[in-house]
Amino acid sequence: MKNIILILFLFLGQKCFSQQGLLPLDAKQQVLYSDSGKPNKTKDEIFKEAQNWISKTFGNYQNAVTFEDPALGKLILTSYARAASITYDYVRFDMTIECKDQQYNVQINQVDGISTLHSPVRLGAKDNDAILEKQVAVKTEQNKKKRADAENALKNAQADIEGINNAMYKLMSDLKVQLTSSGGQ
Repeated sequence: MKNIILILFLFLGQKCFSQQGLLPLDAKQQVLYSDSGKPNKTKDEIFKEAQNWISKTFGNYQNAVTFEDPALGKLILTSYARAASITYDYVRFDMTIECKDQQYNVQINQVDGISTLHSPVRLGAKDNDAILEKQVAVKTEQNKKKRADAENALKNAQADIEGINNAMYKLMSDLKVQLTSSGGQ
């Protein structure tokens, strides 16, 4: 029950704090998802739980993890997540997990949209700019047919980004549940 409430809280928090249809960007206009938690566990326990989560989530631990240092409490992985998106089938990303006593931080960056139809595309500020341009087109278009087309293009672009955001937030939510659960499964 506690985990269900935590998942609901995380889902609502993600929806409240993310702007609909836009990627979260850092000061350098690069995509950056981040989260932290304060489980009542030692650095080593959190690190071990993170390793278990990586194995369970991505299957092959050795293929996913590109850097690990138990003494620092740091894991870096590069992997893929399925994206419920019109344009992209998968999202490739780097995830950094830093563990400390009773605390962890996670960041996801270097996000690429992957499609079977074209080469990988680095996602970033240009994607948000394209959505903002589509919003302006919807507001300023006078012709009904062109306005409907602009609204459809905006809806599809926002759905693409929301699919990517949901995939990344789900990963961070699943990690949070693993690291903050009392049993650690």
